[in-house]
Amino acid sequence: MNRAMSADPGIARDIVLFLLRLAIALCFFTVAGPQGQTAQESTNTSTPATNYFVGWATNGPAVFQLSQSPNGGRPSNIFHHFLPGFLPNLVWTNLIAHTNSKDMVLWSVRSHPTNWPRSPPILRWNTNCVLWGMQGLTALSPCWEDEGGSGQAPVTALTRRHGYTRGHSMGADGVTSGRTGKKVWFLTTNNVVIEATIRRALVRIAGARDYTLLLFEKDLPESIAPIRVESGTNLISKYHYCPGAPLPVLKTEQGGMVSLDLPGFTVNTWKPGDSGSPDLLPMPGELIFIGGRSTSSPTPLMQIDMNVLCRIEGLDPQKYQLQWVDFSDFKPY
Repeated sequence: MNRAMSADPGIARDIVLFLLRLAIALCFFTVAGPQGQTAQESTNTSTPATNYFVGWATNGPAVFQLSQSPNGGRPSNIFHHFLPGFLPNLVWTNLIAHTNSKDMVLWSVRSHPTNWPRSPPILRWNTNCVLWGMQGLTALSPCWEDEGGSGQAPVTALTRRHGYTRGHSMGADGVTSGRTGKKVWFLTTNNVVIEATIRRALVRIAGARDYTLLLFEKDLPESIAPIRVESGTNLISKYHYCPGAPLPVLKTEQGGMVSLDLPGFTVNTWKPGDSGSPDLLPMPGELIFIGGRSTSSPTPLMQIDMNVLCRIEGLDPQKYQLQWVDFSDFKPY
């Protein structure tokens, strides 16, 4: 081949011209839209220019698809997926598997009879809710006697004896018997209403703490599963804002709905009275409590306060410990 080309310069010239035409054709194909319209054509018609794919980019756990306008300018990026090994990937892939044809309503029925609170509320789960079937769901109390407006400052069961709600507007810092005898209601997955009576409470509003712990007179039954927990501060390196990528945290609100912080699955969760509503991380088959709305995350100090309440009532604190989730295997970013 080399001898033939050197013997006939015309053949070499023809091959070079062929390769040049092929390169021009490939460039034309690259900048053409899906219907074959070129950048030049798009500027001369009223049809909007179609962006074309130019590559991929990542800023840590998230991968973005880059697209370029035929008219030039800065490429735009669209979130495509998370990389394996990062906590956002597990949360995201687990959550989107639960959203198809689901809605955000927690309870299909949640009402007070005329003689409430002497009679329990009327309650029923919405089995089409995006949270239905997840462990920890029954720890979310639909109603309690000291809620103020319906659904406000809700209670979340962190152990079989301890409920959590907001600290601010709940009284002075410290142990109190001001809510002794008041009722908190939970709901089993079979729609059986479970009534818990408050024995004592501990309010924390000093320093960086903002929560109230309620100690119940007796253990919650096995049909009500306390929710596992993790501190929001422990998640900072594993699950924090990644510009342009979704970072869902499930948030209940006083109206009985749950917001996913995603388009089409978002409601206002910062209304007066939403304080203390649980912020939940959706893991495979399970909800994890990471804090309350505008209130504190679980900490070792919170466990110490739980132990104090137990000892006052002569209970063994070791039976009522927070159940922590370990996220150490996930990559930081």
